[in-house]
Amino acid sequence: MCSGAGGFDVELTQRLKPKKYKCRSCGATFESVSKHPVCPTCQSESVDEV
Repeated sequence: MCSGAGGFDVELTQRLKPKKYKCRSCGATFESVSKHPVCPTCQSESVDEV
């Protein structure tokens, strides 16, 4: 029985705080934890952090 993963999951989600972005192509705003976010509306990679 392994119980070590539970602590890791909690620690990881506390570290990954989403940042807000705005798409330059379609104007949609969204949140992401990715280092290279992609707009969920139009799939553009041209986004700015807001």
